[in-house]
Amino acid sequence: MKNIIRAIFAMLGLAALCACSSDLENNVRKDWSDFDDASGDTLGYDRNSDVKILYVRTRYIKDSETRTIGEALTGEEFDHGYFTMRSDPDSREGLYFFIMTQIGASNISDGVKIELYVDSNKTPKVRQFDFVVPEKRNITREIKIGLTGGDWKDPKEKPNACKIVIKTPAGRTIAEYKSWLWSLDK
Repeated sequence: MKNIIRAIFAMLGLAALCACSSDLENNVRKDWSDFDDASGDTLGYDRNSDVKILYVRTRYIKDSETRTIGEALTGEEFDHGYFTMRSDPDSREGLYFFIMTQIGASNISDGVKIELYVDSNKTPKVRQFDFVVPEKRNITREIKIGLTGGDWKDPKEKPNACKIVIKTPAGRTIAEYKSWLWSLDK
């Protein structure tokens, strides 16, 4: 029974991926002048030019909102097409940052480091969280980073400002995003 359910979810995922790819083919960017010095398309491995972070969105998600029927049947978390990393892997509830880059999350090399700096209304100092892209992950276009467990306890806590830096395994900055407040000069 588990294998049948997994097969059904795999087919649904493939159907969604095909539907998304046909939409993307019509909107493919024809001007590649931004990437003149790029030798490849794997972020952090063979990419020689900077990559833009297109957007960062935040949302507080409760543990119950991360559970699905598929997970109840298979025992495996279904992440809805996101590449998910959490500050506390054992906890799902917390503030999540949804990050989209010019190059999809499936093209991020293993070992790439994502640094998240955040200032909130309930914590008087800037906190830094580091995430390293693991070898095993889903093929997606969006990154979902969760500050979970003791790192973000209260749904009423709101981020004032944030900065996200994506670095190669060697430490070279290849993408950076600053919220409006963070980008103001001191």
